Amino acid sequence: MTATRLSTGLTVSLVCLGLTTVVWRYRPVHWVRTHSFTSSLFWTVRSWLWNYPLTPNFEIWDEGDPRHNEKWKKEKVRTVRIWDFLAPYFAERGYTLYVREKLADPLSKRNDRDFEVNIVASRVWAARDTEGRDVIIKAISGAVPTNELRALQLLHSEPLCNDPRNHTIPVIEYIEFNQQTFVVMPRWSDVVLCDFSTVGEIIRYARTFLEALAFLHENNITHGDITSQNMSMDVLMPCAPYPEYYVGYHGPERKYAFIDFEVAELPTVTGAPSSGFEQSSTRDIAWLAHTLEIHLRCIEHVVPGMNDFLTSIGMDKWESLPTATAVLSSFDELCLHLSSEKRNLPLEAYRWDSGLYNSYHGFKMVITLPS
Repeated sequence: MTATRLSTGLTVSLVCLGLTTVVWRYRPVHWVRTHSFTSSLFWTVRSWLWNYPLTPNFEIWDEGDPRHNEKWKKEKVRTVRIWDFLAPYFAERGYTLYVREKLADPLSKRNDRDFEVNIVASRVWAARDTEGRDVIIKAISGAVPTNELRALQLLHSEPLCNDPRNHTIPVIEYIEFNQQTFVVMPRWSDVVLCDFSTVGEIIRYARTFLEALAFLHENNITHGDITSQNMSMDVLMPCAPYPEYYVGYHGPERKYAFIDFEVAELPTVTGAPSSGFEQSSTRDIAWLAHTLEIHLRCIEHVVPGMNDFLTSIGMDKWESLPTATAVLSSFDELCLHLSSEKRNLPLEAYRWDSGLYNSYHGFKMVITLPS
């Protein structure tokens, strides 16, 4: 009986050794670095069981070209799986990831109707913290620090973080996992999801972003990708399908901020402008003017000279654009003298587009304002 037990034990040991050898050869164990030894041990095992969905290489988030539809869909499934894999890790830190409405469809919308968020970027996911606040979690760097990580760290360090002109998205915290860095930010809404009601609301919104750009450039920082999608406001709004828009969110308490500094230019170690600063700063000015003009041209009847101001900083003036600080100064000369009565005037059009003024969203009726 003893010999039988020894024989059985030897057989089991040999089988385990063989399996271990095969496993080690075809799926080696890689140590996963987290905040503690026990956590690293757990996530090393979990990563091995999941076949290492997340590595220190930041390129793992690349989904390829969406025009290659079938391949891109497979890559989308893969990156969604990364977030499924990481859900317990973020839960340990107080963040419950939004769940997909249809778990079999990686492109489906997430969570309840009023709080669903349409996320296109693979590196971004929405969550809710233990106090019920909605946040965005974004993968911003791998083992090699990216410009976006460096930009956020710079903008939220002394003395820049205390400058009132610093209108960039707040950072709640950074979370490290296996040499990948995630940033947690409040979930804000796109500015374009909400209509303006008065002349003053448009002026305040535009001036905030002009001031923010002047601040960035004065510190030898550029944004590099200024579009309406990268301009946010501190209110959580339902993801309404166009043309359903909302009014009443642009009051004096509203905060605005630039987001997404993925292609930012940063100062050198000596604080001097980088080699790409001049071209990137020119692009910032032209693109911000292009983004703001769809609303600013709607107040020309109250602010004479607004159209000429916008023309002077348009795309066709690329070679002779003024600095962001000069642009802000010119804007203030046009607008700061306006009386409260004029600022409170209602808008006659909500949007300007290629020479035409749209009066309201519902039927996109077009009118021409008198000059």
